Amino acid sequence: MNRSGAMSAIFAVTFLIVVGTPRPQYVFAVAALLIFGFVVIGFLLFPRLKAVMPFSLSPTGPSSEQEKKVLVAGTEVLATGYPQHFTCVFQVRSWLLLVVIAALSISAFFVLVSNGQFADRVQGSDLSGIYGVTVITWLAFWIATKWYSEQSLLARSVVTFGTVTSVCELGVGRELRYEFRDAAGGYFGGIQRDRLARKVDNLVFVLYDKSNPDKNSSSRGFIFRSFTVYPARQFMQDEA
Repeated sequence: MNRSGAMSAIFAVTFLIVVGTPRPQYVFAVAALLIFGFVVIGFLLFPRLKAVMPFSLSPTGPSSEQEKKVLVAGTEVLATGYPQHFTCVFQVRSWLLLVVIAALSISAFFVLVSNGQFADRVQGSDLSGIYGVTVITWLAFWIATKWYSEQSLLARSVVTFGTVTSVCELGVGRELRYEFRDAAGGYFGGIQRDRLARKVDNLVFVLYDKSNPDKNSSSRGFIFRSFTVYPARQFMQDEA
């Protein structure tokens, strides 16, 4: 089951449990605590708000006049016949959203378990009210788990470059397919929703779990991290 299917199943099960229990506020309290936990553990797994990762690009000699330059994560790179070294800088893009979700979730937990006026309102809500609260809870849970999964990958990842093999246009976005080679020379790939549909790349850089390269993501699939690629010398000059 993919992530979307799993989240849909979680929503359906949560809604059925809430409808079937006489005290739904406790179900929402548990969900709020889980949301807070995923946000906090995500920060603990990879606490750096800004990080630097070096990587190398293999020789990319042009096969025609139109291929003298390639785009790597939005950065134009001159194709050459020798390896090139780069620095990937990534930082948290939406940290304020995460802080707000963490604060609201832990506050909601204490309010719901206190059996105060708000908890009584949740318990006395009709079906439409319960559905609305479930939708809001599910959305916050999706954001928190997505943050956690991205941070978990960053905590154990190796960075390399990958080749975009195809782009499939969807109704409200597009899907990106890419492939890459790990440090041992094996071929791997991925399919994911393109979060940066306004950019066009020949190559993307890929972060993968070195113990299991099938667990990977291109830079274009991250929601909470923004990525910038510099030639290694340019990055050193900028830092100086």
